[in-house]
Amino acid sequence: MGDKRTRVPVLICRTYDCSPQPGTRSALLNIVLTKIRWFQFRRAVSISLGLALLWVVVALLRSGTTFHLAPILVAAALPVAVAYDSRDQTSTQRLALATVVGLAIALVATLILTLADEMTGPSLLPSGGAVTEAVVFSLVGAIGGFVIAMLRRNP
Repeated sequence: MGDKRTRVPVLICRTYDCSPQPGTRSALLNIVLTKIRWFQFRRAVSISLGLALLWVVVALLRSGTTFHLAPILVAAALPVAVAYDSRDQTSTQRLALATVVGLAIALVATLILTLADEMTGPSLLPSGGAVTEAVVFSLVGAIGGFVIAMLRRNP
């Protein structure tokens, strides 16, 4: 059964990954590092969500105006923020996850504006409207953000 001091770390390790990381000595230190990394990811998500919210609010206030750079900024903000917020080497998988989440946030903002019938402004692309432009620019922003994050990761 064990006393309370031995049961608590077992319960924590069932919830969080406590496997030893290279260079770490204890499971408790690994739990602390995992929590810090999760907090950094949440902070980066809040930056991207804040930019998306700003884009949606301003677009709703300025009907018929296309904000060409907004999808690029929203999609690129998350992987770049994760890379710059981390004090250690960020894994490629973590940056890929951040890129996919940033792209999803930009596409959801595009969907919200499309459903609100606010994507009626001009487009910089030779064909397609503002919705097509927002999707393409979201992809460009996500790829650009991933590249910037990878360059930051390996200086």
